[in-house]
This record gives sequence, structure tokens and C-alpha cells, in this order.
Amino acid sequence: MTKRIRRRSATAARLALPAVAVLLTSTSCTSTGTEGDPTITLEQAKQKTATYFTDAFAALPQPVTAVTDRDNGAYCFKDDAPSEEDGRMMAVTSRYLRGIPADHHAATFNAFRDHLTAAGFKVTSSRPDTISLENPKDGFTASIYDGGDWTTTLTIGFSSPCVWPNGTKPPTK
Repeated sequence: MTKRIRRRSATAARLALPAVAVLLTSTSCTSTGTEGDPTITLEQAKQKTATYFTDAFAALPQPVTAVTDRDNGAYCFKDDAPSEEDGRMMAVTSRYLRGIPADHHAATFNAFRDHLTAAGFKVTSSRPDTISLENPKDGFTASIYDGGDWTTTLTIGFSSPCVWPNGTKPPTK
């Protein structure tokens, strides 16, 4: 019983890693929308992460099934008070890619990286089981992760930089 619980905990931790890594990558990117600077809206950021996903998914070797992992936002925090939200948010689109045999993971990783680098993304981190990229033009990030114990599953995710929900910083009260 103890062995089973430990295995489940390790699996849960490994599966949580992609979402956490996507968020950490996002929060470390350049913030947008300082005082008086307009940003894109949160809805526009969501649309852009979804478009990045759709384009990247089409470039992957098929057949593969995409299952929603996460489609929502995350709060951004103040630079000088990292535990206080500052009103900005990030859009996050993440999918499990199911049905990819383990011996096809490398081809999928290569197709993902090649498609995004051709679209202007730069690789920020690369290991055999993880690739992270950032688009220096718009601050959006992308990643692909090995599914760990799920040998036929990979996870890909896209996140926006921090944006003001309505595109403009609200006036200070």
C-alpha cells in the first residue's frame, strides 16, 4: 500500500510539473503594461495562446489526440512584493497529447521545436524530456514535456506574458 501511494504521489508531482513550469516560465518573462502602457487584453492573450496551440498541433506528426489540460488564466504578482497580486493576468493553454508511442516522442519534440523556431520562438531550455521556448517579439512562451509514467502522452502548453485584463492599467486610487 505504501509503495502504491508513493508511486501515485510521484506520478502526480510529475504530471503537475508541466503546468507549474509553464507558469514559472511565464512569470519570469518580461512584464508588459507598465503605467500608461496599453497591453493586449486577457481575451486577446487567450486567443493567441489558442492559436499558437492550433498551429503547433497541426505541425506535429499525426495521428495524435489532444485533450484539454488547462485553459484559463493565472495571476501575476508585484515585482517588489512577490506574494501580492498586481491585477495583471496570464493566459494559459495546455493540452495532453495522447496516443504517441514512446519511440515517436523525439520526432514530436523535433516537430514542435522546428515549427515554433520557424515562427520566431527561441529555445530557452532543452532536455531530452522537456523543451521550453519564448517568442522575443511578444513574450509568449511554449513548452513540451514527456508524460512520465504515461508513456504515450506528452503535454504542450502556451502562456502569455502578464497583461492587464482590459488592456490598460486601471487608474491608481
